[in-house]
Order: sequence, then structure tokens, then C-alpha cells
Amino acid sequence: MITLNGIKISDGVVIGRAYIFDKRTINIKKRNIKEFEVENEVQKLKNAVSETEKYMVAIKEMSENDFSSSHKFIFDVYMMLLKDEALIGETEKYIREHLVNAEYALSVVSGNLMKMFGKSNDEYLKERKNDIKHIVKKLLNFMVDKGYQYACDINRDLIVIAHDLSPYEAAHLFKQNVKGFALDMGSKVSHTSIIIRALGVPAVVGIENATYSISDGDTVIIDGINGQVIVDPDDETLRKYREKEERYLNFVSALNKFKESDVYTKDGVGINLLANVEINDEIPLALEYGSQGVGLYRTEFFYLEKGDLPEDEQFKILKEAVELIQGKQLTVRTFDLGGEKLSNLLPHPDESNPAMGLRAIRYSLRFKEFFKKQMRAILRASAFGDVRIMFPMISGLEEIDKAKKLLEESKEELKRENIEFNENIKIGIMVELPSIALISDLAAQEVDFFSVGTNDLIQYTLGIDRNNEYVAYLYRPSHPAVLTLLRNIIESANKFEIDATVCGEMAGDPMYIPILLGLGYTNLSMSPSQLLKAKLLISQIDTTECKKLVSEMAVCKYARVAEEKLSGFVNQFAGNLFIN
Repeated sequence: MITLNGIKISDGVVIGRAYIFDKRTINIKKRNIKEFEVENEVQKLKNAVSETEKYMVAIKEMSENDFSSSHKFIFDVYMMLLKDEALIGETEKYIREHLVNAEYALSVVSGNLMKMFGKSNDEYLKERKNDIKHIVKKLLNFMVDKGYQYACDINRDLIVIAHDLSPYEAAHLFKQNVKGFALDMGSKVSHTSIIIRALGVPAVVGIENATYSISDGDTVIIDGINGQVIVDPDDETLRKYREKEERYLNFVSALNKFKESDVYTKDGVGINLLANVEINDEIPLALEYGSQGVGLYRTEFFYLEKGDLPEDEQFKILKEAVELIQGKQLTVRTFDLGGEKLSNLLPHPDESNPAMGLRAIRYSLRFKEFFKKQMRAILRASAFGDVRIMFPMISGLEEIDKAKKLLEESKEELKRENIEFNENIKIGIMVELPSIALISDLAAQEVDFFSVGTNDLIQYTLGIDRNNEYVAYLYRPSHPAVLTLLRNIIESANKFEIDATVCGEMAGDPMYIPILLGLGYTNLSMSPSQLLKAKLLISQIDTTECKKLVSEMAVCKYARVAEEKLSGFVNQFAGNLFIN
């Protein structure tokens, strides 16, 4: 028996037989061609694009009932890649200019694109290189081996072991009654992981050596709760996991009782649960799980798909979001990207350290017309519902002043053009830098609400990149410095009677919700998929006990001691949320 550790991306426990999927590799060789061969190579590329498109349409239609609309956009992203000028157009150009075969040209062009995304410090953007890798692999399949098709002889109830999978492959295999997945590659935010989560199939990714350690026919346990894969378990282990599988199914049944209901702590304190979304298709799911609005509407997706976007197109998307939210709150965060992510999408100067440079509100304030275009779109959408505007990565009051001034200019322009908007639209800021957290009492007098971005607040406070494997262990939400800043923020908000919502990962993590309630936060915004778990936890704890917990943690000199107290609290009051 061996145990492999990876990244848990889809809860659940499943036991089955291993099926090693697609061991093939495609070796691409450069071949110089003559002028008269160019059109043949270009046509080979176009045929592969056409065949790949047909394949994707077929899988999408086959999977029509397996996904909510909130996940179908991922398939659209892949379809758009087939029309992407930077990938397909540049490959054709490379064939013509360098007189090489289509496969080699595609490998060079896609390699350059993947390098660009791979350099990003943003985990989500870094994962986009895998979207390119998946689509290129499929194109090459059709170029070099037209007879290749998926194995259709997969038996029911197998567990797929693979080096990597595209979202399409995962969806296709699910239709073959596959029970679980274990992948060498992958991360929590890859599109493949998102699709597998949507399918509700237990899975662990990022194992690195699953395909080397597991053989066809091995008995395998996928523990999606702890991110483990157990190979050839002994009888005692099998017995324990069968019991665990049953406990998990009972837990899922309990969660469903919380759909569409408001949530209160045991001592009767109402907690507002909101959703973090980045596309409109996620809003219906959030409402289905009882969200009281959108606490964080990310607008980065606009730009990542199309580069700069006209005001009217932005307005159209936001107006649709307002209509979908059915009168509830929609908090729109303005542009929050940095230069390293946008060098080929928007104007941007070269920087030595883009992660700490011209990004988010800093970019917006430098490119004012770009910023005003987005604010005009948000203002126009505000005429149709409860829209709020939020500025990211604010470091001081000067930035708030400048952003508000440009907002007022945008309002004046709309007035002159007789375009309706909410004159009293609420203005907020992301509190995600220690500098603004330390002067939150001053900032609270300038805005209508705070949104606390705990991910960046923790990283910048502790000076670490949580995605860096060498220092990730230092990412500790229970660190005394983090707790001090979080307390400072909520006290400032309460003093000046403005809302404070936590929208970072702490808000949706059952382990840390007791801390936030103990500090006095009553507005939490999280991924729609976390809403039901949060409701279950909140219904089982008492705010008085949470305050007592935070008081005890506050006097701990070491983060590890504070974490021990927190762990004991959660196990006492909500141990059923953590099926180990």
C-alpha cells in the first residue's frame, strides 16, 4: 500500500480500479518546406482547427445536462482559442515566413504564448498556459494521427489516472461512468479542476508521480477530502474508507437543507452571505445557494478575453448581471490586473517588478480614459439596480481622492449626455494592503464600504507569496499581525458606520469563519460553492464563543499556538464539517 499526496480539488471518497489514460506523447520535428508546400501546411492547420472544433461541439452537446450554465463558459474559452489570432493566426504566419511544417510552427508559437502566461504571478493566469497546451495537443492529434480517438472501452466504475487532462477530456470520460480522477498535473484554479468540481467527481491533482506509481487494474482510493490517493490498500484501510464514504454522503445530504435559507448563529446573529463571481453565469448558482447578493464582481475577465473592451459592451454585460441578481446587491470591482499579465492586451510600460508596480488602481489612475470608460459603464448599469463600485489595491487616501474625482467627472459627462445613472452610487475600496489597513479609520471617512481582501492582505503583511513552495508555509491567517489588522479594519468600519465585508478566502473557509465572526464581521463573500458549508458551520457556532476564541488567540505570541486554539474550537463546535 502506498499513499500519494496532491491537491484536493473535488470532495468525496471513491474506491475503484485504476485506468491509465493516454500515455502517448507527440514528438514534433522541424521540417523545412518549399514555397509550393506552404498552402498544404496552412490547410493542414485549418483542417486540424476544423476537426477540433467539431470534436468540442460534440462533447459540449453530449455534456449539455451535466453542467450548469456557470461552467459552460470554459468550453467557450477553448472554442475562442481556436479563433485566437495570437495562436492560430500567428502559426499560419510562422509557416509562411519561416517555411516550416505546420506542427513545428504551432509548437513554436504556442510555446511562446505559454511562456508569457507562465511568468505571471497570478495563479489563475498562470493556469491559462494549460488551456493553450490542451488545445494544442488536440490540434496536433488531428495533424499527426487522424485516426486517434478516445478510448471508448472504458469500463464502468474505473478511476482515471493521467498525467494531464483537458476539460473536454474530463467531461468525455465522465460520460463513460468514470468514478474519480488522479492527475500528475493541475491546480485548484485550472479549468480542468473547475469542470471536475462541477461534475462532482472526487479528484486529486498535482500528484506529480501518479502515472508512474499506479498501474492499470490497481485498487485505488481517491480521498478528495484530504487530497490523497491510496494505492493497493490493505483490508483495514478499505474498511475505514468505505465508512468514510458513507459519512461523506450523509454530510452532503445535510448541506442541501440550507439552500435558499437565511443563516443565523446559535445565538441568533444574522450573517449576510454574498458571492464572489467573475462571469454572469455564476450568479444563478449563487442565488440558488441563498446568496444575498454579489460582494465581489471581478471585471478582469472582460480584458483577458478581448483586451480593451468598448464601454457599451461593458455596460451590456453589467446590465445583464444587474438583471440576474434580482434586486440584490452587486459590488463591481474595477480593473485589477498588472502589467505582467497584460503586455499583449493593453498598453503598458516595461517594469522590473510588475507584481509590485503598475497594477490595479495604479494602472487605472495612469490610463484615465481607460478607467473612465469602465466607470461610465458601471454608472450606467447602476440605473437598473443596487450597483456599488469598488477600487482595488488602494494604498492611501490620495488614490481614493483621485479615483473619486475621476468618478465625478464621469458622472458629469453622463449628465451632459442625458444618460441615467444612480447619482448616489456607493463607493468602496479593497482593504488588502497593510498601509490602508493601518489608517482604515481615515479611509472609512472617505468611502461607503470596505471589502477586505484577506489573500493579499496576508501576503503583503507577512511578505510572502503563498504560491511559492519554499515559503508557502508562512501563509498563516492566524498570525497575530493579521488578526491585529483585521480587528483594526472592523473597528474603523463600526466607528464610522460603514459596511465591512470579507471577500478573501478566509471568508469561505470553515476553519477561519469563527475568527471573522469573533472579530465582529457579519458580511462574508465567497465562492458560490462554499456558501452551503459556511451556512452549516455558522448555524452551529455562537458569536460569544467566537469572541472568546479571538481574545485567547490575540494574546498568543506565536501563530502556531493561535492555530492550535482555533483547531480545537472548530473540532468542538463543527467537527462534522471536517471528515478526516
